[in-house]
Amino acid sequence: MKIADYLRQYKLNLKKSLGQNFLTNMEIAKKIVESADIQTGETVLEIGPGAGTITELLIKKGANVVAVEIDKRLTPILDRFNEFENFKIYYQDFLKFDMKLLGENFKVVSNIPYSITGMIIKKILFSKFSTAILMVQKEVGDRLLAKPGEDRSFLTVVVQTFTDIEKVLHVSKGNFVPPPQVDSVVLKFTRKEKIYEKYNIEEFWSFVSKCFEKKRKTLLNNLKGFVKNLDCFSEFDLKMRPQQLSNDNFLKLFEKYKGCK
Repeated sequence: MKIADYLRQYKLNLKKSLGQNFLTNMEIAKKIVESADIQTGETVLEIGPGAGTITELLIKKGANVVAVEIDKRLTPILDRFNEFENFKIYYQDFLKFDMKLLGENFKVVSNIPYSITGMIIKKILFSKFSTAILMVQKEVGDRLLAKPGEDRSFLTVVVQTFTDIEKVLHVSKGNFVPPPQVDSVVLKFTRKEKIYEKYNIEEFWSFVSKCFEKKRKTLLNNLKGFVKNLDCFSEFDLKMRPQQLSNDNFLKLFEKYKGCK
């Protein structure tokens, strides 16, 4: 049955407030799942399964699928997966979901709601995930892939520092119901275990976000807001803007900050 048929059958109107744009192109869904290189028995988290286009493929791959869906109206559609032992669903806000239930080295495969992309990525980065395949708004994807000197945000720096990030495919807006106003991209994030072992990601997140507090200001002006002894950073060109600094230099800046704050 097609997605539109499910929505018609259960008389469901999708909510813009929940970022509900359901993927309808099965070929794209297959490419997304294939990019995750799922092995039988692996735990895979799906955030916002919607009508289950990707869910069905994950189940068939033999993954232990844990789905988190905020909209209980979708229960009659997603109930069709209850017969599978490798499927479990939680009807709740993902931002309140306990990631410890997933254990370690789980994968994430999701078409996430675009309005809370940053918060979702943060929650994933702070967990014990191994790989995440996420569909995001194209503009956000471009920013996450941006190089030093381009249109970068603090999230760009954190993501690129703690994961290897790559673009999987472009998805035009006509492949959704209802069609969003923007195109999308699918990104693959692979955990850099050595970086996680060496640095505290929560501390790094806080530090970099403060460095980007006033994006158009120099590093010097941003550091002044929370660092007392700026002499510690004498080896750095603090006249640079935060988006100009490389990821490696941000790590060096972070190390200096921890050593002399």
